Amino acid sequence: MQIDHGSRQPYYAQIVTGIEQDIAHGVLQSGEQLPSVREMARQHLLNPNMVSKAYKRLETQQIIETVPGKGTYVKVVDSTLFRQELREQFTQIVRLAGQRGVSIAELHGWLDQMGENNEFSD
Repeated sequence: MQIDHGSRQPYYAQIVTGIEQDIAHGVLQSGEQLPSVREMARQHLLNPNMVSKAYKRLETQQIIETVPGKGTYVKVVDSTLFRQELREQFTQIVRLAGQRGVSIAELHGWLDQMGENNEFSD
């Protein structure tokens, strides 16, 4: 995960996005421990309050969980529920694309291109 100190996006939002992307790309696995707030802040030269805010947001979204006295972990996800939620989000995106004039063939092309570029894994 990289933090862009020149970005207009708030640091906490960059952390949230970075962790979400690391999970989506398999860099972080279910049950894996995240750095402590202090360690994450030190690694990225940030105020610990920014990291704490990001972790709280991720906990609210049920992406991570903090175990008192043990640490913060990527939440173990029921893959069936995750796939159902993902399908619903995908359906919304496809409908929005259709409303904006994107054809099914064009969407297929995008997916094919992503597959050719190894932008997602099995």
